[in-house]
Amino acid sequence: MKTTDPQSLDEHLHRLLAIETEADTITGWHPTLMPGMLQTADYARAAIGASAPAMAPEDVDQRAADRMARIDTLGRAAGRTARFIIGEDVLAQSVGGPATLAVQLDHLMNLIALRPSLEVRVLPRGAAHPGLAGAFTIYRARPGRSVFVENLASTTVLNRPEHLTSFIHAGDHVEQRAASPADSLRMIEAARTRVAAHA
Repeated sequence: MKTTDPQSLDEHLHRLLAIETEADTITGWHPTLMPGMLQTADYARAAIGASAPAMAPEDVDQRAADRMARIDTLGRAAGRTARFIIGEDVLAQSVGGPATLAVQLDHLMNLIALRPSLEVRVLPRGAAHPGLAGAFTIYRARPGRSVFVENLASTTVLNRPEHLTSFIHAGDHVEQRAASPADSLRMIEAARTRVAAHA
């Protein structure tokens, strides 16, 4: 297990991007925010600014630009796929305000339509499940897997099998409970309509 401190965050994020680029399959669970790979610039700036209010504006802008560029890694190799499961609350969490969220939901629908290698599913509000412990992303690249976990204090990459098991099981649970891709898209479209009425 490797944990970063604030001084090494940039180096760690570059290492994470390398892991993400090399992965054959990316599977993420995001209960509160849109996955970084799928964020617009304005949504990313608002999310980063809210979670790290002391960060310099130029650093926020750079991190937001870096997040937007990550979706392009999906097109660099044949057969690469990404599946993200988001909590239903993400569709209503007004990060950056209603207008920013509306554009973000439009962007999400466009990505789903234009990138066959991407699947986004929504987990409806409901019963307790292992994913309530927080967001995580699993990267599978031959010959093994890695899990990325981020919180207010640190970012962590786990790659030992004994550490991965609980995350793989949690991912299986949320996937089983998530709406189908088609039903998820309808939920996203409905949320976009509601948000647009207040933008």
